[in-house]
Amino acid sequence: MYSKSFKKLVDSAFNKSTEFYKNEHNLNKPNPYFVGFGNPNSKILILGKEKGFDQSNLKQLQYESIENPNEWKHYLENGILSNKAKFYDSEHYINVFHPYLGKMKGGHTWTKYYTVLKNIYPHIEKNENEFLNYAFLCEINFEPSRLSKIKAFSNSERIELLKNDFYKSFNVIICACGDYLKHKQIEDFFDVKFVSDLSNPSEKLKTFKNDSRLLINTRQLSMNIKNDYLIRLSEIAKMYL
Repeated sequence: MYSKSFKKLVDSAFNKSTEFYKNEHNLNKPNPYFVGFGNPNSKILILGKEKGFDQSNLKQLQYESIENPNEWKHYLENGILSNKAKFYDSEHYINVFHPYLGKMKGGHTWTKYYTVLKNIYPHIEKNENEFLNYAFLCEINFEPSRLSKIKAFSNSERIELLKNDFYKSFNVIICACGDYLKHKQIEDFFDVKFVSDLSNPSEKLKTFKNDSRLLINTRQLSMNIKNDYLIRLSEIAKMYL
């Protein structure tokens, strides 16, 4: 079943997003309380920069952002665990456990996530985004964009959510967000301390730790990322799994 920390997070996100959308000016805005996708009971949390789509795509915005806490609330209240049944009558979107099928193509970010997790869990198959059974995915910035438009992140509503105990409950946290979060923010949000800088040119790789978890701060994992960088990342992660 779901952990207490996840249930508390979903309840909080559901209540706050309900209040947020009572304001008619917010109706078609991204949800600052977007919770994430994948398996909340997994050992690995992956935090990207932001979702890579145009906010003018209102259907995708609804499924992937606005309704995200509501969908999780439905599954929690009904004791429903991971499945591949469509939550909406939609053409492409499936549900919060497996949002989209057939999305891992070319340099897509999810292909890179799959490579990292495949090296950690060799039995994962590259079909129907099975890797989502082994990680929980979220974003630092809640505002979708095809191209990153900010250099650092400071939205107070989102920061409050990211500080939730649930996001500190994973053995390994991969902050694949470049410099979106500074050292002090990472240490503050996730209760860890900086340990080492293992970076190479264009391959950010910094580690933060405490007694129970490892946080790895990397560049955004998409496009022209070398496999040996992803493998190096996964080998470091294995030490805390």
